[in-house]
Amino acid sequence: KNSLDTNEKRARRRASHNAVERRRRDIINEKIHELSQLLPDHHLLPADAQNKGSILRRSVDHMRGVQALAGRQAERITELE
Repeated sequence: KNSLDTNEKRARRRASHNAVERRRRDIINEKIHELSQLLPDHHLLPADAQNKGSILRRSVDHMRGVQALAGRQAERITELE
């Protein structure tokens, strides 16, 4: 009986861990999809450009572009003052 209890506990713990991991993956996938929808021209991209790696790479590239633009605009404002 003791080994049965141990096996049951182990199985419950594994099932709980699997459920937590599944929720974590679902949240990550949902947020990556949200990122893809925020990217400019996301609807024009082919399906093969919609994988997670491409979405994350394009998101980083876009944010770098936004940061560079903000920096140029800040410099321009300083010049005009």
